[in-house]
Amino acid sequence: MVTFDFETVVKETKYLVLKTIGETLIDRFDDATEDVVQEVYFRVFKSLEKGGFEGRSKISTWIYTITKNESLRMNEKRLREEEKAKRYLQKNKSDLFQADGNNSLIKEDWIASLLETIPEVYRQTLRLYLSGKSMEEIATELKIKQGTVKSRLFRTKEWIRKTLPGVKNEFQES
Repeated sequence: MVTFDFETVVKETKYLVLKTIGETLIDRFDDATEDVVQEVYFRVFKSLEKGGFEGRSKISTWIYTITKNESLRMNEKRLREEEKAKRYLQKNKSDLFQADGNNSLIKEDWIASLLETIPEVYRQTLRLYLSGKSMEEIATELKIKQGTVKSRLFRTKEWIRKTLPGVKNEFQES
């Protein structure tokens, strides 16, 4: 049985792992990169500890396979979550706008006014994201870096969580 120094394994494969995740993970799920990296190395460590690497291939090939599979698993998980959210929104959208005509208009006006209070720089990014554009497309259109797009979307979500009445979250007292 071959023994491996885990720290050396990580140092020698970190670029391969990140490159593989970058190629496999769907762009809009880039925020999950760190989770995938942690899961990959957790699985590698557990397997090496139990003698799970049989040495029939190079260790980098073995880790590449784990990384690819973990990235695909994350894609599937996030796609399921998106579908669940879409179904929830579709179900509750009808509840939100099902009331009589006046009440429906009031709710639509309220949502529109809420969105109008989001700072323009974030609103613009949110509109492009909600229209189905990828992080790369948004960055290109707004002439900013992809990291800035992610940051703006995160800040927009945080702002919405803080602002929506009746929604308990970590920013509001119980």
